[in-house]
Amino acid sequence: MSKNNLNCCTAKAKVIFIVITLCFIGFAFVHSSMPAYESAEESGNVLSFLQDFFNGLGLKAELTDYIVRKSAHFCEYSAIGAMLMLCAFSFNKEKPYKYYINVMFCGLLTAVVDETIQLNVEGRAGMVEDVLLDFVGIIAGTIFMFIIFAIRRLILKSKHKSEKQKN
Repeated sequence: MSKNNLNCCTAKAKVIFIVITLCFIGFAFVHSSMPAYESAEESGNVLSFLQDFFNGLGLKAELTDYIVRKSAHFCEYSAIGAMLMLCAFSFNKEKPYKYYINVMFCGLLTAVVDETIQLNVEGRAGMVEDVLLDFVGIIAGTIFMFIIFAIRRLILKSKHKSEKQKN
């Protein structure tokens, strides 16, 4: 097996990462396709759950529908950013950052398409501020994965060093 093959995941792993990423993106698009009244009901349910949760812990949370919606945008796109970086990792385990521009482009394109979908949904509006928030989520997910990759690399180096010392 060549060194290049060791540097990449198997074709099966690549497909799995890509499919999971597409599922995350599909989840975002499905939520953007929901009419405003359905989206508001869903956000209201999440808000009620979170308020009950924090109250159960004895914490007074000053949550609003706006905070829940914007947090959902950020979290959703952080997960997409992380998954896009996992796709990059599947193509090059040693240097997934080589695909950083591709990840950023795909993330931004996803955010733009997501907000464009909302332009055609009853009661919804595509907003530039949401594209920016989504893109910040992409960046956060990407940075999180860079940290994970750096930790992985340190662990592998340490393991390799200790194996050399044993021999």
